[in-house]
Amino acid sequence: MSNMHRFFIKGSYTTGDELQITGDDYHHIANSLRLLSGDRVILSNGKGDEYLAKIDLIENSRIICEVIEVRDADSEPNLQVFLAQGLPKKSKLDLIVEKCTELGFVGLYPLETERTIVQYSGSKKERKRERWQRVAEAAAKQSGRAKIPEIYDFKTLNDLITIFANFDRVFLCWEEANNYNIKQLLAERPLLGSEKILLIIGPEGGLSEQEAEQIKNADGEVVGLGPRILRTETAGMAALTCLLYENGDLGGN
Repeated sequence: MSNMHRFFIKGSYTTGDELQITGDDYHHIANSLRLLSGDRVILSNGKGDEYLAKIDLIENSRIICEVIEVRDADSEPNLQVFLAQGLPKKSKLDLIVEKCTELGFVGLYPLETERTIVQYSGSKKERKRERWQRVAEAAAKQSGRAKIPEIYDFKTLNDLITIFANFDRVFLCWEEANNYNIKQLLAERPLLGSEKILLIIGPEGGLSEQEAEQIKNADGEVVGLGPRILRTETAGMAALTCLLYENGDLGGN
């Protein structure tokens, strides 16, 4: 089934149900892929439910499919990793969202910090959030994800600290944490398998010492990522990879 084409749909279904595909996915299936009646596709509602479906009918603007099998997706990691990313310049956050979706994160909080250079107005924030949500959906489709990562509203550090209680653990990856790295931390306090983790990454200029202290005082765990200084667009991907590898979700159990 891994070689079949995947598409996201809305709603929940059971075996024997019929559903319609319209819009861009209709054009992709009918005109680009040129699939035919009888061909099979994998459909997901973006929330972890996955369906094997058969194309029954292709009309001018819609495709009717029948659900053949309902199955649990095996492409989602047990560890739920969320990323709070200090806003970078230019289109770097597009890249971060795309690659972290491929790797397996489940949500992003765009983070405004003391050294954030980029400033967005209220209306532009929503347009950016919608853009990053589209990037996440496209990357989820390409990489065979059964869930589309959620792009949340912008947060200041103070806002973010108020939701620390929603997570089992909070990690700040900070370039100044030279004497204590993520490998040491996970050796001393191993992951438990299915936790909710929040990763915090600063912008290009990093987080200030005061901000790191705020996070630490709110029970965040402050760690380094090794002897080299990583760019902001690299750090989140590297930390996410470390966590998913350690938990057996990347590279095998």
